[in-house]
Amino acid sequence: MTFTELDHLINESGRRSLASRLISALLDALDAGEDTLSLDVFERNSGYTRTNIRTVASFLSNAGVINILYSTTSSPGLQFHAEAKRGRWARHHYALTNHVRELHRR
Repeated sequence: MTFTELDHLINESGRRSLASRLISALLDALDAGEDTLSLDVFERNSGYTRTNIRTVASFLSNAGVINILYSTTSSPGLQFHAEAKRGRWARHHYALTNHVRELHRR
């Protein structure tokens, strides 16, 4: 993936500012030593609505930019799963794919 390809995908999301902000927040989290960013934290810090965030995250996930991971509060510690095992009760977390991580490190 190139920066131009990433920019094209951000534009195709239909919500360029939200997609850019989510990717920037994930890059900042990565720089801070965190592999993931929770939907709750991003919503609180960005001011975007949960529905819009989930829509853009789904697009970016399908485009191979981010991974959506799920956790449950009943688990001791955070255990991430690729599928929402508890349906709507699962908490969303986002992580950059290896393609974007490599792009960031270049």
